[in-house]
Amino acid sequence: MTSPLNGIDKTYEEQRKDRMQDAIDDYLSDDKVSSRRAYEEMLSCIDDVIQYHEKAYCRARSLYDLMMGNREIDPFIDDPKLVKKWQYDKLPKRF
Repeated sequence: MTSPLNGIDKTYEEQRKDRMQDAIDDYLSDDKVSSRRAYEEMLSCIDDVIQYHEKAYCRARSLYDLMMGNREIDPFIDDPKLVKKWQYDKLPKRF
């Protein structure tokens, strides 16, 4: 049997809901915070998550593209030995 005072016995889902409830209660119990501000700050938090994952996605996508051989080689910047090694006409015919 789970005691309401014992958070250890709660499932992760219950603990997560409790944390969200605590945050909502904190906003709504503060007379200085309007409903509009609570709404806008929640949107801001969601936007932060989107921005974080978008950056991670872009880095992962870039690495994936490089791993698949999709890379530009600039002979003026890159090592000439690497340029020669990675010329696309040198790739096996199966590619």
